[in-house]
Amino acid sequence: MNYLPDYYNDVYEMEAIMHTQGGALDRAESEQLRLLLNQFVTQTDAKGVSVFEDQVGIKPTSSDTLQMRQNKVLMRLLPPRPITIRYMRELLSTLKIPATIKIDYPKRDVVVEAKSVEITGRQIDNVKYLLNVYLPANMIYEIRVALNKVQNTNDIKIGIGTWSRADVTVQANLSQIKN
Repeated sequence: MNYLPDYYNDVYEMEAIMHTQGGALDRAESEQLRLLLNQFVTQTDAKGVSVFEDQVGIKPTSSDTLQMRQNKVLMRLLPPRPITIRYMRELLSTLKIPATIKIDYPKRDVVVEAKSVEITGRQIDNVKYLLNVYLPANMIYEIRVALNKVQNTNDIKIGIGTWSRADVTVQANLSQIKN
């Protein structure tokens, strides 16, 4: 209606046509925007991510959120790049995994550290998947999760018991045995 020329003001038929077509055009525009956004994994809705999951063979669980499903698809579709520590850090940041990664080069050991308050079990599974796929076969990895609630008690358990043993020796009376 905002784009209608002034000479159509107060013309009932034209206003009715514009209202009818406007609703259909709004629906078509929103559908077109949804189709456009579903071309990008990070912008998809549930229907769009299911297409990507079907393409790469991922079966989502009922407890997966939309972001978790998008991250699984992204991990499978990432283009090959040289594996560097910078790339791994960017990857963790892109997937919104709150963890730090360090490499002990002489030991060929990768250490991923996180806090239990910040990281979920699914994110840990995603880290395991990434490390299994991207690390060379001659490297090992450790995932360390720092616990935020640790309770240390100084209770000492002491038990008292008695134990005794009695040995009895009886000499046999051989005179009662009949030959």
